[in-house]
Amino acid sequence: MPKDPDGILRRFFGRVFGSAPERRAKRSSVRRSIVYFVCAFLCLTGCVEDGSDKRPGRPPPLVLVSRPTVKDVAVEVRAPVDLRPREQADLMSKQVGYLSTVLVDRGDPVKKGQLLALVRPSELPDQLQVAKGQLQQAEAALSQAKLNRARIGSLAPTGVVSTQELQQSATALLQAEAQESAARAQLQAVAVRIGETRLDAPFDGVVMQRRFDAGALVGPQNGAILTVGRVDVLRLFVPVREQESALVSVGQTVVVEVDALPGQSWLGQVARLSPGFDPLTRTLDAEVHLANSDGKLRPGMYGRARIQVAIHKQSLTVPESAVQLSGGQRYLFVVEGTKVQRRAITIGVDGGTFVEVLTGINADDQLVVAGTDALADGSTVRTQVGTAPWQATPTAKPGTSPAPH
Repeated sequence: MPKDPDGILRRFFGRVFGSAPERRAKRSSVRRSIVYFVCAFLCLTGCVEDGSDKRPGRPPPLVLVSRPTVKDVAVEVRAPVDLRPREQADLMSKQVGYLSTVLVDRGDPVKKGQLLALVRPSELPDQLQVAKGQLQQAEAALSQAKLNRARIGSLAPTGVVSTQELQQSATALLQAEAQESAARAQLQAVAVRIGETRLDAPFDGVVMQRRFDAGALVGPQNGAILTVGRVDVLRLFVPVREQESALVSVGQTVVVEVDALPGQSWLGQVARLSPGFDPLTRTLDAEVHLANSDGKLRPGMYGRARIQVAIHKQSLTVPESAVQLSGGQRYLFVVEGTKVQRRAITIGVDGGTFVEVLTGINADDQLVVAGTDALADGSTVRTQVGTAPWQATPTAKPGTSPAPH
Protein backbone atom coordinates (compact mmCIF):
# COMPACT_ATOMS: atom_id res chain seq x y z
CA MET A 1 0.00 0.00 0.00
CA PRO A 2 1.32 3.54 -0.77
CA LYS A 3 2.10 5.65 2.20
CA ASP A 4 0.28 8.75 0.84
CA PRO A 5 -2.80 7.76 -1.16
CA ASP A 6 -4.32 11.25 -1.02
CA GLY A 7 -1.24 12.71 -2.62
CA ILE A 8 -1.39 10.20 -5.42
CA LEU A 9 -5.07 11.14 -6.16
CA ARG A 10 -4.27 14.85 -6.16
CA ARG A 11 -1.43 14.32 -8.60
CA PHE A 12 -3.69 12.13 -10.82
CA PHE A 13 -6.55 14.68 -10.98
CA GLY A 14 -4.06 17.48 -11.39
CA ARG A 15 -2.62 15.83 -14.49
CA VAL A 16 -6.15 15.11 -15.96
CA PHE A 17 -8.04 18.29 -15.02
CA GLY A 18 -5.20 20.62 -14.28
CA SER A 19 -4.43 22.46 -11.13
CA ALA A 20 -6.99 24.40 -9.11
CA PRO A 21 -6.09 27.77 -10.67
CA GLU A 22 -6.31 26.28 -14.14
CA ARG A 23 -9.73 24.82 -13.41
CA ARG A 24 -10.97 28.20 -12.18
CA ALA A 25 -9.69 29.84 -15.35
CA LYS A 26 -11.47 27.30 -17.55
CA ARG A 27 -14.76 27.83 -15.70
CA SER A 28 -14.47 31.57 -16.18
CA SER A 29 -13.83 31.10 -19.93
CA VAL A 30 -16.91 28.88 -20.29
CA ARG A 31 -19.05 31.45 -18.46
CA ARG A 32 -17.83 34.22 -20.76
CA SER A 33 -18.63 32.08 -23.87
CA ILE A 34 -22.16 31.45 -22.66
CA VAL A 35 -22.74 35.13 -21.98
CA TYR A 36 -21.44 36.10 -25.44
CA PHE A 37 -23.74 33.50 -27.09
CA VAL A 38 -26.83 34.70 -25.19
CA CYS A 39 -26.10 38.33 -26.07
CA ALA A 40 -25.61 37.51 -29.75
CA PHE A 41 -28.87 35.54 -29.83
CA LEU A 42 -30.80 38.36 -28.19
CA CYS A 43 -29.33 40.89 -30.59
CA LEU A 44 -30.21 38.77 -33.61
CA THR A 45 -33.75 38.19 -32.35
CA GLY A 46 -34.24 41.89 -31.76
CA CYS A 47 -33.06 42.73 -35.26
CA VAL A 48 -35.51 40.29 -36.81
CA GLU A 49 -38.38 41.65 -34.73
CA ASP A 50 -37.47 45.25 -35.54
CA GLY A 51 -37.42 44.51 -39.29
CA SER A 52 -40.55 42.37 -39.42
CA ASP A 53 -42.85 45.34 -39.93
CA LYS A 54 -40.76 46.53 -42.87
CA ARG A 55 -40.81 43.24 -44.82
CA PRO A 56 -43.04 43.57 -47.97
CA GLY A 57 -46.19 41.39 -47.96
CA ARG A 58 -47.98 39.59 -50.86
CA PRO A 59 -49.41 42.11 -53.37
CA PRO A 60 -53.16 42.17 -54.12
CA PRO A 61 -54.32 40.11 -57.11
CA LEU A 62 -54.12 41.69 -60.55
CA VAL A 63 -57.42 41.80 -62.49
CA LEU A 64 -58.47 43.04 -65.91
CA VAL A 65 -61.22 45.66 -65.86
CA SER A 66 -63.43 47.20 -68.50
CA ARG A 67 -66.61 49.23 -68.77
CA PRO A 68 -69.84 47.74 -70.16
CA THR A 69 -70.33 48.04 -73.91
CA VAL A 70 -73.44 49.91 -75.04
CA LYS A 71 -74.87 48.59 -78.32
CA ASP A 72 -78.02 47.36 -80.05
CA VAL A 73 -78.66 43.72 -79.18
CA ALA A 74 -80.57 41.51 -81.58
CA VAL A 75 -83.04 39.15 -79.96
CA GLU A 76 -82.62 35.90 -81.88
CA VAL A 77 -83.95 32.38 -81.73
CA ARG A 78 -80.92 30.12 -82.21
CA ALA A 79 -80.82 26.39 -82.84
CA PRO A 80 -78.63 23.76 -84.52
CA VAL A 81 -80.05 22.52 -87.82
CA ASP A 82 -79.31 20.09 -90.61
CA LEU A 83 -80.07 20.77 -94.26
CA ARG A 84 -82.57 18.60 -96.16
CA PRO A 85 -83.79 18.51 -99.77
CA ARG A 86 -86.89 20.53 -100.55
CA GLU A 87 -88.43 17.30 -101.91
CA GLN A 88 -87.18 13.73 -101.76
CA ALA A 89 -88.61 10.45 -103.08
CA ASP A 90 -87.52 6.82 -102.84
CA LEU A 91 -88.23 4.93 -106.07
CA MET A 92 -88.88 1.21 -105.71
CA SER A 93 -90.48 -1.61 -107.69
CA LYS A 94 -93.86 -2.80 -106.46
CA GLN A 95 -93.46 -5.99 -108.50
CA VAL A 96 -90.95 -8.74 -107.92
CA GLY A 97 -88.56 -9.08 -110.82
CA TYR A 98 -85.04 -8.56 -112.08
CA LEU A 99 -83.63 -5.10 -112.61
CA SER A 100 -83.33 -4.86 -116.37
CA THR A 101 -81.44 -1.57 -116.64
CA VAL A 102 -80.54 1.53 -114.61
CA LEU A 103 -80.13 4.59 -116.80
CA VAL A 104 -78.79 7.06 -114.19
CA ASP A 105 -76.25 7.15 -111.40
CA ARG A 106 -75.64 9.15 -108.25
CA GLY A 107 -75.40 12.90 -108.87
CA ASP A 108 -77.07 12.85 -112.29
CA PRO A 109 -79.67 15.60 -112.88
CA VAL A 110 -83.11 14.34 -113.91
CA LYS A 111 -86.30 15.87 -115.29
CA LYS A 112 -89.86 15.10 -114.28
CA GLY A 113 -91.14 12.01 -116.16
CA GLN A 114 -87.67 10.88 -117.25
CA LEU A 115 -87.19 7.08 -117.40
CA LEU A 116 -84.66 6.08 -114.76
CA ALA A 117 -84.83 2.26 -114.53
CA LEU A 118 -86.75 -0.77 -115.79
CA VAL A 119 -87.69 -3.98 -113.96
CA ARG A 120 -88.35 -7.22 -115.85
CA PRO A 121 -91.16 -9.04 -114.01
CA SER A 122 -91.09 -12.81 -113.92
CA GLU A 123 -94.85 -13.65 -113.98
CA LEU A 124 -96.65 -10.61 -115.35
CA PRO A 125 -96.16 -11.43 -119.08
CA ASP A 126 -98.01 -14.75 -118.67
CA GLN A 127 -100.72 -13.08 -116.62
CA LEU A 128 -101.11 -10.50 -119.37
CA GLN A 129 -101.69 -13.21 -121.99
CA VAL A 130 -104.26 -14.95 -119.77
CA ALA A 131 -106.08 -11.67 -119.20
CA LYS A 132 -106.19 -10.98 -122.94
CA GLY A 133 -107.65 -14.46 -123.65
CA GLN A 134 -110.31 -14.04 -120.98
CA LEU A 135 -111.27 -10.67 -122.42
CA GLN A 136 -111.65 -12.18 -125.91
CA GLN A 137 -113.88 -14.94 -124.54
CA ALA A 138 -116.00 -12.43 -122.70
CA GLU A 139 -116.36 -10.27 -125.78
CA ALA A 140 -117.45 -13.31 -127.86
CA ALA A 141 -120.00 -14.34 -125.21
CA LEU A 142 -121.34 -10.81 -125.11
CA SER A 143 -121.70 -10.70 -128.89
CA GLN A 144 -123.64 -14.00 -128.86
CA ALA A 145 -125.84 -12.81 -126.03
CA LYS A 146 -126.72 -9.66 -127.98
CA LEU A 147 -127.70 -11.72 -131.07
CA ASN A 148 -129.91 -14.04 -129.01
CA ARG A 149 -131.58 -11.13 -127.30
CA ALA A 150 -132.28 -9.45 -130.63
CA ARG A 151 -133.70 -12.65 -132.24
CA ILE A 152 -135.95 -13.51 -129.31
CA GLY A 153 -137.08 -9.93 -129.06
CA SER A 154 -138.17 -9.95 -132.70
CA LEU A 155 -140.17 -13.21 -132.24
CA ALA A 156 -141.87 -12.24 -129.01
CA PRO A 157 -144.71 -10.22 -130.65
CA THR A 158 -145.72 -13.23 -132.81
CA GLY A 159 -146.03 -15.53 -129.81
CA VAL A 160 -143.44 -18.02 -131.08
CA VAL A 161 -141.34 -17.57 -127.91
CA SER A 162 -142.62 -17.38 -124.40
CA THR A 163 -142.24 -14.53 -121.98
CA GLN A 164 -139.87 -16.66 -119.88
CA GLU A 165 -137.51 -17.13 -122.82
CA LEU A 166 -137.57 -13.40 -123.43
CA GLN A 167 -136.60 -12.71 -119.82
CA GLN A 168 -133.84 -15.36 -119.89
CA SER A 169 -132.28 -13.78 -122.98
CA ALA A 170 -132.24 -10.39 -121.26
CA THR A 171 -130.60 -11.90 -118.18
CA ALA A 172 -127.98 -13.70 -120.30
CA LEU A 173 -127.14 -10.41 -122.01
CA LEU A 174 -126.60 -8.67 -118.67
CA GLN A 175 -124.36 -11.52 -117.45
CA ALA A 176 -122.30 -11.39 -120.64
CA GLU A 177 -121.84 -7.63 -120.29
CA ALA A 178 -120.69 -8.05 -116.66
CA GLN A 179 -118.22 -10.78 -117.58
CA GLU A 180 -116.83 -8.65 -120.38
CA SER A 181 -116.37 -5.68 -118.02
CA ALA A 182 -114.62 -7.90 -115.45
CA ALA A 183 -112.27 -9.35 -118.07
CA ARG A 184 -111.45 -5.88 -119.33
CA ALA A 185 -110.74 -4.64 -115.78
CA GLN A 186 -108.51 -7.64 -115.15
CA LEU A 187 -106.50 -6.84 -118.26
CA GLN A 188 -106.14 -3.21 -117.21
CA ALA A 189 -104.95 -4.26 -113.75
CA VAL A 190 -102.23 -6.43 -115.23
CA ALA A 191 -101.25 -3.57 -117.54
CA VAL A 192 -100.97 -1.20 -114.54
CA ARG A 193 -98.77 -3.70 -112.72
CA ILE A 194 -96.53 -3.93 -115.76
CA GLY A 195 -96.37 -0.13 -115.85
CA GLU A 196 -95.15 -0.13 -112.25
CA THR A 197 -91.98 -1.86 -113.40
CA ARG A 198 -90.99 1.43 -115.03
CA LEU A 199 -89.33 3.94 -112.67
CA ASP A 200 -89.79 7.58 -113.74
CA ALA A 201 -88.54 10.77 -112.08
CA PRO A 202 -91.37 12.34 -110.03
CA PHE A 203 -89.91 15.89 -110.25
CA ASP A 204 -86.86 17.84 -111.42
CA GLY A 205 -83.85 17.11 -109.23
CA VAL A 206 -80.77 14.94 -108.86
CA VAL A 207 -80.15 11.28 -108.11
CA MET A 208 -79.01 11.13 -104.49
CA GLN A 209 -78.71 7.36 -104.03
CA ARG A 210 -78.39 4.28 -106.28
CA ARG A 211 -78.58 1.03 -104.38
CA PHE A 212 -78.85 -1.72 -107.03
CA ASP A 213 -77.27 -2.57 -110.36
CA ALA A 214 -78.76 -4.30 -113.40
CA GLY A 215 -79.55 -7.97 -112.83
CA ALA A 216 -80.44 -7.63 -109.14
CA LEU A 217 -83.65 -9.21 -107.89
CA VAL A 218 -85.82 -6.39 -106.57
CA GLY A 219 -89.27 -6.00 -105.10
CA PRO A 220 -91.19 -4.38 -102.26
CA GLN A 221 -89.15 -6.28 -99.70
CA ASN A 222 -85.82 -4.96 -101.06
CA GLY A 223 -86.47 -1.25 -100.52
CA ALA A 224 -85.74 1.69 -102.78
CA ILE A 225 -83.69 1.30 -105.95
CA LEU A 226 -83.06 5.04 -106.43
CA THR A 227 -83.52 8.18 -104.34
CA VAL A 228 -84.26 11.45 -106.11
CA GLY A 229 -84.12 14.82 -104.37
CA ARG A 230 -84.71 18.45 -105.21
CA VAL A 231 -81.71 20.48 -104.03
CA ASP A 232 -82.12 23.85 -105.76
CA VAL A 233 -84.14 24.80 -102.68
CA LEU A 234 -83.26 23.26 -99.33
CA ARG A 235 -85.31 23.19 -96.19
CA LEU A 236 -84.48 22.99 -92.51
CA PHE A 237 -86.44 22.88 -89.28
CA VAL A 238 -85.66 25.26 -86.41
CA PRO A 239 -86.95 24.00 -83.03
CA VAL A 240 -88.45 26.97 -81.17
CA ARG A 241 -88.91 26.86 -77.41
CA GLU A 242 -92.36 27.40 -75.99
CA GLN A 243 -91.34 30.71 -74.39
CA GLU A 244 -90.17 32.08 -77.76
CA SER A 245 -92.89 30.65 -79.99
CA ALA A 246 -95.02 33.82 -79.87
CA LEU A 247 -92.11 35.82 -81.35
CA VAL A 248 -91.74 33.68 -84.50
CA SER A 249 -93.98 34.18 -87.52
CA VAL A 250 -94.10 33.19 -91.20
CA GLY A 251 -91.95 35.38 -93.45
CA GLN A 252 -89.24 36.28 -90.92
CA THR A 253 -85.64 36.31 -92.13
CA VAL A 254 -83.37 33.47 -91.04
CA VAL A 255 -79.56 33.52 -91.13
CA VAL A 256 -77.94 30.10 -91.63
CA GLU A 257 -74.28 29.19 -91.16
CA VAL A 258 -72.78 25.76 -91.80
CA ASP A 259 -69.65 24.21 -90.31
CA ALA A 260 -68.37 23.05 -93.69
CA LEU A 261 -68.20 26.63 -95.06
CA PRO A 262 -66.95 28.87 -92.22
CA GLY A 263 -67.25 32.61 -92.62
CA GLN A 264 -70.23 32.40 -94.98
CA SER A 265 -73.92 32.79 -94.29
CA TRP A 266 -77.16 32.33 -96.23
CA LEU A 267 -80.52 34.03 -95.87
CA GLY A 268 -83.80 32.17 -95.85
CA GLN A 269 -87.37 32.71 -94.75
CA VAL A 270 -89.76 30.98 -92.40
CA ALA A 271 -92.15 29.18 -94.77
CA ARG A 272 -94.52 27.61 -92.24
CA LEU A 273 -94.93 26.79 -88.57
CA SER A 274 -95.92 23.46 -87.11
CA PRO A 275 -99.52 23.52 -85.79
CA GLY A 276 -98.50 22.00 -82.44
CA PHE A 277 -95.62 21.40 -80.06
CA ASP A 278 -93.62 18.21 -79.94
CA PRO A 279 -94.80 16.42 -76.76
CA LEU A 280 -91.28 15.12 -76.03
CA THR A 281 -89.10 18.21 -76.64
CA ARG A 282 -91.79 20.87 -76.05
CA THR A 283 -90.61 22.75 -79.13
CA LEU A 284 -92.35 24.12 -82.20
CA ASP A 285 -90.80 23.40 -85.61
CA ALA A 286 -90.33 26.40 -87.90
CA GLU A 287 -89.77 25.25 -91.50
CA VAL A 288 -87.27 27.42 -93.38
CA HIS A 289 -86.67 27.39 -97.14
CA LEU A 290 -83.16 28.23 -98.34
CA ALA A 291 -82.29 29.03 -101.96
CA ASN A 292 -79.37 26.96 -103.29
CA SER A 293 -79.16 27.79 -106.98
CA ASP A 294 -75.33 27.70 -106.97
CA GLY A 295 -75.24 24.26 -105.33
CA LYS A 296 -72.77 25.19 -102.58
CA LEU A 297 -75.01 23.80 -99.90
CA ARG A 298 -75.59 20.07 -99.76
CA PRO A 299 -78.23 18.02 -97.98
CA GLY A 300 -76.94 16.63 -94.70
CA MET A 301 -74.75 19.63 -93.83
CA TYR A 302 -74.85 20.63 -90.17
CA GLY A 303 -75.08 24.24 -89.10
CA ARG A 304 -76.82 26.88 -86.99
CA ALA A 305 -79.83 29.05 -87.72
CA ARG A 306 -80.78 32.41 -86.24
CA ILE A 307 -84.23 33.95 -86.48
CA GLN A 308 -84.14 37.65 -85.59
CA VAL A 309 -87.35 38.50 -83.77
CA ALA A 310 -86.56 41.90 -82.10
CA ILE A 311 -83.81 44.45 -81.32
CA HIS A 312 -82.99 45.92 -77.89
CA LYS A 313 -81.70 49.44 -78.44
CA GLN A 314 -78.64 50.75 -76.51
CA SER A 315 -78.31 47.81 -74.14
CA LEU A 316 -75.47 47.20 -71.69
CA THR A 317 -73.38 44.14 -72.57
CA VAL A 318 -70.46 42.48 -70.79
CA PRO A 319 -68.11 39.63 -71.74
CA GLU A 320 -69.53 36.23 -70.92
CA SER A 321 -66.39 35.37 -68.91
CA ALA A 322 -67.08 38.21 -66.46
CA VAL A 323 -70.39 36.77 -65.25
CA GLN A 324 -70.24 34.52 -62.18
CA LEU A 325 -72.95 32.02 -61.25
CA SER A 326 -73.63 31.02 -57.65
CA GLY A 327 -76.75 29.42 -56.27
CA GLY A 328 -78.74 30.13 -59.41
CA GLN A 329 -77.93 33.88 -59.23
CA ARG A 330 -75.56 35.69 -61.58
CA TYR A 331 -73.03 38.23 -60.31
CA LEU A 332 -70.47 40.76 -61.53
CA PHE A 333 -67.49 42.19 -59.64
CA VAL A 334 -67.45 46.02 -59.77
CA VAL A 335 -64.27 47.91 -58.83
CA GLU A 336 -64.78 50.73 -56.29
CA GLY A 337 -61.48 52.36 -55.45
CA THR A 338 -59.07 49.58 -54.59
CA LYS A 339 -61.74 47.01 -53.65
CA VAL A 340 -64.33 45.02 -55.52
CA GLN A 341 -68.03 44.72 -54.82
CA ARG A 342 -70.05 41.70 -55.89
CA ARG A 343 -73.37 42.74 -57.45
CA ALA A 344 -76.31 40.59 -58.41
CA ILE A 345 -77.47 41.16 -62.00
CA THR A 346 -80.33 40.20 -64.30
CA ILE A 347 -79.37 39.12 -67.80
CA GLY A 348 -81.28 39.31 -71.06
CA VAL A 349 -79.94 38.06 -74.37
CA ASP A 350 -77.11 35.54 -74.22
CA GLY A 351 -75.01 36.21 -77.33
CA GLY A 352 -72.49 33.44 -76.69
CA THR A 353 -69.42 35.69 -76.25
CA PHE A 354 -71.37 38.49 -74.55
CA VAL A 355 -74.34 38.82 -72.21
CA GLU A 356 -76.92 41.59 -72.07
CA VAL A 357 -77.31 42.98 -68.54
CA LEU A 358 -80.75 44.36 -67.69
CA THR A 359 -80.25 45.39 -64.04
CA GLY A 360 -77.43 45.62 -61.50
CA ILE A 361 -74.77 47.85 -63.15
CA ASN A 362 -74.36 51.27 -64.76
CA ALA A 363 -72.65 52.27 -67.98
CA ASP A 364 -69.70 53.91 -66.14
CA ASP A 365 -68.94 51.02 -63.77
CA GLN A 366 -65.52 49.37 -63.91
CA LEU A 367 -66.14 45.64 -64.19
CA VAL A 368 -63.70 42.82 -63.56
CA VAL A 369 -63.64 40.85 -66.80
CA ALA A 370 -60.67 38.56 -66.05
CA GLY A 371 -59.14 37.25 -62.85
CA THR A 372 -62.37 36.71 -60.92
CA ASP A 373 -61.56 33.20 -59.69
CA ALA A 374 -59.80 34.29 -56.47
CA LEU A 375 -62.06 37.27 -55.68
CA ALA A 376 -64.62 37.74 -52.95
CA ASP A 377 -66.82 40.65 -51.97
CA GLY A 378 -64.56 43.38 -50.57
CA SER A 379 -61.27 41.99 -51.90
CA THR A 380 -58.41 44.43 -52.56
CA VAL A 381 -57.16 44.30 -56.13
CA ARG A 382 -54.75 45.82 -58.60
CA THR A 383 -56.36 46.69 -61.92
CA GLN A 384 -55.45 46.81 -65.56
CA VAL A 385 -57.64 48.35 -68.25
CA GLY A 386 -57.97 46.69 -71.64
CA THR A 387 -59.72 44.04 -73.66
CA ALA A 388 -57.03 41.37 -73.25
CA PRO A 389 -54.01 40.91 -70.99
CA TRP A 390 -51.54 41.65 -73.80
CA GLN A 391 -53.52 44.83 -74.66
CA ALA A 392 -53.94 45.97 -71.07
CA THR A 393 -52.95 49.46 -69.86
CA PRO A 394 -51.57 49.53 -66.29
CA THR A 395 -53.44 51.75 -63.84
CA ALA A 396 -52.40 53.07 -60.44
CA LYS A 397 -51.68 50.47 -57.79
CA PRO A 398 -53.30 50.93 -54.38
CA GLY A 399 -51.49 53.74 -52.56
CA THR A 400 -49.18 54.64 -55.48
CA SER A 401 -49.21 57.14 -58.30
CA PRO A 402 -49.53 56.12 -61.96
CA ALA A 403 -46.37 55.10 -63.72
CA PRO A 404 -45.12 57.57 -66.36
CA HIS A 405 -45.68 56.66 -70.03
